[in-house]
Amino acid sequence: MLNKRSFGSNSCKETDTRCYDDTKRNYEYRKERNCEENTDDDDNDTSLLNETRNEVIRIMEPCTVERCLEAIPSFSEYDILVRTEAVALSGSDLHYYETGGKSYPGMTLGHDATGIVQEVGCSITKIRPGDRVVLESGLACGICDYCKKGCYNICNNLIFNGFLRKYQVHPADLCHKIPDDVDTIEATLTQTLALGCQACFKAQILPTTNVLVIGAGSTAISTALCARAIGAGNICVASTLKEPLETIEKTFNFNCLHYEADMQYCTILECLYSVLHDWPDAVINCAVSEKTMNLSVMALKPCGVCVLAECDAECACFNAMDVLMKNLKLIPSFRSINMFPTALHLIEDGKAPIGRLIANIFQWQEVEHAFRKALHESNVGNRKVIVRCAEPEEDETFKKEDCKT
Repeated sequence: MLNKRSFGSNSCKETDTRCYDDTKRNYEYRKERNCEENTDDDDNDTSLLNETRNEVIRIMEPCTVERCLEAIPSFSEYDILVRTEAVALSGSDLHYYETGGKSYPGMTLGHDATGIVQEVGCSITKIRPGDRVVLESGLACGICDYCKKGCYNICNNLIFNGFLRKYQVHPADLCHKIPDDVDTIEATLTQTLALGCQACFKAQILPTTNVLVIGAGSTAISTALCARAIGAGNICVASTLKEPLETIEKTFNFNCLHYEADMQYCTILECLYSVLHDWPDAVINCAVSEKTMNLSVMALKPCGVCVLAECDAECACFNAMDVLMKNLKLIPSFRSINMFPTALHLIEDGKAPIGRLIANIFQWQEVEHAFRKALHESNVGNRKVIVRCAEPEEDETFKKEDCKT
């Protein structure tokens, strides 16, 4: 009988405890000794904090960040213990920050993260303590019908592991080694780039493909970067958002098309043709709405493909007759499947300088300021805010000019 995967549980047999590093046993010994030596509760709490440094970010009330102290998690023979290095604040984090977490008390924050391996379970052979890893945060059950088909991104029991904490336990098979030439700060955006990679592969982009990317967010940028890395013939990024488009054009040197929301379709299509000098073979829609769907259907060549990557609206009415008569394919691209290695490869080779999206890096003590800044960026632009959870070394300052180009 199949059982669900156990994440973060202490399932190793007693005889396997020798596989764990001495650090865990030393920690337990020091904690007991501190409790015996310190009689004052406040002193005990301070000592425990100094020993574990396992602070956790909680948001129970809207726009109120709290730092709590938790024990170091235990883990199974297939898990690893990670010391979090950096976290890129994502849309789910900001939604939680705005609304508060009382409705979702078990949810953990920080899903785009990198870390350094501290300990490994008994059965882990490919990852060692000291390895730098980027973490795929979605935890699939592994036994539902979708997981068996390889579609773990739509697992019936999918949950997310958060890394806005000093230490976290995670399944080793969802941890990807960061290449030596890639900075851990830039690697936090691996998930962002993976979304773009999957959208491009769904569209089956080739060097002869003309690509229209609709949207001006981080997913649209990562999609355009991946299409360029593949060698797509012509790429155009179109959006109604003027300032984010200007950032894309200046930072990544893409051909961009700004159009007004109330502009006539014929006018938009004329402008699009003047940029691409042809009609697109593929449209990757990162801002699905009625306007963008009709624009996609009208612009595509016959037998073209439209990938739906992100939504601006839940419902969108478009011309189904054009889809049928032009034999168009509409393909969804939701989350990502096995795209982290590809994304890391593109970053390492300098073909996808996703680190240029980073707007600010905040230290752990500045996490509340980081949330406010990230919320501002999400409202006005497309850049990312990073929280550095570990103390930086003197020579480890991240600079955007050091990104792979």
